[in-house]
Amino acid sequence: PEQMQPAPSFQLLDQHNRPVQLAGYVNRYRVLLAFFDGSKGLEADPLMLQLREYHSALKRDGVIVLGISTPMSGTLKEASAVWPFPILRDTNAGQPDSCCSTWGCTIPGPEGTAIPEIRSALFLIRQDGLVPWDGKFPRSIDQPETAIRRILSGELR
Repeated sequence: PEQMQPAPSFQLLDQHNRPVQLAGYVNRYRVLLAFFDGSKGLEADPLMLQLREYHSALKRDGVIVLGISTPMSGTLKEASAVWPFPILRDTNAGQPDSCCSTWGCTIPGPEGTAIPEIRSALFLIRQDGLVPWDGKFPRSIDQPETAIRRILSGELR
Protein backbone atom coordinates (compact mmCIF):
# COMPACT_ATOMS: atom_id res chain seq x y z
CA PRO A 1 0.00 0.00 0.00
CA GLU A 2 1.09 3.54 -0.75
CA GLN A 3 2.20 5.76 2.11
CA MET A 4 -0.25 8.66 2.06
CA GLN A 5 0.41 11.92 3.90
CA PRO A 6 -1.05 15.43 3.79
CA ALA A 7 0.07 17.47 0.81
CA PRO A 8 2.52 20.25 1.75
CA SER A 9 0.54 23.48 1.92
CA PHE A 10 1.44 26.63 0.03
CA GLN A 11 0.21 30.05 -0.97
CA LEU A 12 1.58 31.55 -4.19
CA LEU A 13 0.58 34.33 -6.57
CA ASP A 14 -1.05 33.40 -9.87
CA GLN A 15 -0.57 35.01 -13.28
CA HIS A 16 -3.04 37.76 -12.31
CA ASN A 17 -1.18 38.51 -9.02
CA ARG A 18 -3.94 36.90 -6.92
CA PRO A 19 -3.00 34.66 -3.99
CA VAL A 20 -3.85 30.98 -4.40
CA GLN A 21 -3.78 28.60 -1.43
CA LEU A 22 -3.83 24.84 -1.75
CA ALA A 23 -6.00 24.77 1.39
CA GLY A 24 -8.78 26.47 -0.59
CA TYR A 25 -9.19 23.33 -2.72
CA VAL A 26 -8.66 20.57 -0.13
CA ASN A 27 -11.85 18.75 0.91
CA ARG A 28 -13.61 20.17 -2.16
CA TYR A 29 -11.65 18.93 -5.21
CA ARG A 30 -8.90 16.66 -6.38
CA VAL A 31 -5.90 18.71 -7.50
CA LEU A 32 -3.43 18.06 -10.30
CA LEU A 33 -0.31 20.00 -9.36
CA ALA A 34 2.11 20.45 -12.27
CA PHE A 35 5.62 21.84 -11.82
CA PHE A 36 7.28 23.12 -14.99
CA ASP A 37 10.28 25.12 -16.17
CA GLY A 38 8.99 28.66 -16.56
CA SER A 39 12.17 29.93 -18.21
CA LYS A 40 11.05 28.25 -21.44
CA GLY A 41 7.39 29.21 -21.13
CA LEU A 42 4.16 27.27 -21.04
CA GLU A 43 4.00 26.64 -24.78
CA ALA A 44 7.32 24.75 -24.63
CA ASP A 45 6.12 22.23 -22.05
CA PRO A 46 4.23 19.20 -23.47
CA LEU A 47 2.60 18.38 -20.10
CA MET A 48 1.29 21.92 -19.66
CA LEU A 49 -0.11 21.82 -23.21
CA GLN A 50 -1.86 18.54 -22.44
CA LEU A 51 -3.30 19.92 -19.21
CA ARG A 52 -4.63 22.94 -21.10
CA GLU A 53 -6.19 20.67 -23.72
CA TYR A 54 -7.97 18.52 -21.11
CA HIS A 55 -8.68 21.30 -18.60
CA SER A 56 -12.45 21.50 -19.25
CA ALA A 57 -12.91 17.74 -18.98
CA LEU A 58 -10.83 17.57 -15.81
CA LYS A 59 -12.80 20.42 -14.27
CA ARG A 60 -16.10 18.65 -15.08
CA ASP A 61 -14.71 15.63 -13.20
CA GLY A 62 -13.95 17.74 -10.12
CA VAL A 63 -10.22 18.05 -10.75
CA ILE A 64 -8.54 21.44 -10.36
CA VAL A 65 -5.29 22.05 -12.26
CA LEU A 66 -2.55 24.27 -10.84
CA GLY A 67 0.76 24.97 -12.60
CA ILE A 68 3.83 26.03 -10.60
CA SER A 69 7.11 27.52 -11.80
CA THR A 70 9.80 29.96 -10.81
CA PRO A 71 9.08 33.56 -11.89
CA MET A 72 8.74 33.96 -15.66
CA SER A 73 9.97 36.79 -17.83
CA GLY A 74 7.50 39.59 -18.54
CA THR A 75 6.70 38.25 -22.00
CA LEU A 76 6.12 34.70 -20.77
CA LYS A 77 4.06 35.96 -17.82
CA GLU A 78 1.84 37.94 -20.22
CA ALA A 79 1.30 34.79 -22.30
CA SER A 80 0.17 32.91 -19.19
CA ALA A 81 -2.72 35.36 -18.66
CA VAL A 82 -4.92 33.49 -21.15
CA TRP A 83 -4.40 30.04 -19.64
CA PRO A 84 -7.60 28.51 -18.22
CA PHE A 85 -6.10 27.54 -14.88
CA PRO A 86 -3.86 29.25 -12.31
CA ILE A 87 -0.18 29.49 -13.21
CA LEU A 88 1.61 30.08 -9.92
CA ARG A 89 5.10 31.41 -9.36
CA ASP A 90 7.38 30.31 -6.56
CA THR A 91 9.47 33.43 -5.99
CA ASN A 92 11.38 31.67 -3.17
CA ALA A 93 12.30 28.60 -5.24
CA GLY A 94 15.45 27.03 -3.91
CA GLN A 95 14.89 28.16 -0.33
CA PRO A 96 14.31 25.21 2.03
CA ASP A 97 10.72 26.25 2.81
CA SER A 98 9.74 27.15 -0.77
CA CYS A 99 6.92 25.32 -2.49
CA CYS A 100 9.24 23.78 -5.10
CA SER A 101 11.60 22.54 -2.38
CA THR A 102 8.92 21.07 -0.11
CA TRP A 103 7.50 19.17 -3.08
CA GLY A 104 10.99 17.88 -4.05
CA CYS A 105 11.02 19.64 -7.43
CA THR A 106 14.08 21.88 -7.04
CA ILE A 107 17.20 21.10 -9.04
CA PRO A 108 20.08 23.09 -7.58
CA GLY A 109 21.61 25.37 -10.18
CA PRO A 110 25.33 26.01 -10.63
CA GLU A 111 27.09 27.66 -7.71
CA GLY A 112 26.14 31.33 -7.44
CA THR A 113 22.93 31.20 -9.49
CA ALA A 114 19.96 32.88 -7.84
CA ILE A 115 17.12 30.79 -9.25
CA PRO A 116 17.33 27.00 -9.35
CA GLU A 117 15.79 24.89 -12.05
CA ILE A 118 12.50 23.11 -11.46
CA ARG A 119 12.06 19.42 -12.15
CA SER A 120 8.98 18.87 -14.27
CA ALA A 121 6.55 16.79 -12.22
CA LEU A 122 2.84 16.07 -11.81
CA PHE A 123 1.13 15.21 -8.52
CA LEU A 124 -2.45 14.10 -7.86
CA ILE A 125 -3.74 15.32 -4.51
CA ARG A 126 -6.81 13.45 -3.36
CA GLN A 127 -9.90 15.37 -2.29
CA ASP A 128 -9.03 14.69 1.36
CA GLY A 129 -5.68 16.45 0.84
CA LEU A 130 -3.53 13.33 0.89
CA VAL A 131 -0.81 12.55 -1.63
CA PRO A 132 1.53 9.54 -1.99
CA TRP A 133 4.95 10.03 -0.40
CA ASP A 134 8.32 8.57 -1.27
CA GLY A 135 10.65 9.15 1.65
CA LYS A 136 10.80 12.83 2.56
CA PHE A 137 8.89 14.23 -0.46
CA PRO A 138 5.55 13.67 -2.17
CA ARG A 139 5.85 11.13 -5.00
CA SER A 140 5.19 12.44 -8.48
CA ILE A 141 3.24 10.53 -11.09
CA ASP A 142 5.53 8.34 -13.21
CA GLN A 143 3.68 8.66 -16.52
CA PRO A 144 1.76 11.97 -16.44
CA GLU A 145 0.17 11.66 -19.89
CA THR A 146 -1.20 8.19 -19.10
CA ALA A 147 -2.34 9.33 -15.64
CA ILE A 148 -4.38 12.20 -17.11
CA ARG A 149 -6.21 9.75 -19.40
CA ARG A 150 -6.78 7.41 -16.44
CA ILE A 151 -8.21 10.27 -14.36
CA LEU A 152 -10.59 11.21 -17.18
CA SER A 153 -11.72 7.59 -17.60
CA GLY A 154 -12.45 7.32 -13.87
CA GLU A 155 -9.78 4.64 -13.46
CA LEU A 156 -7.53 6.83 -11.26
CA ARG A 157 -9.14 8.51 -8.28
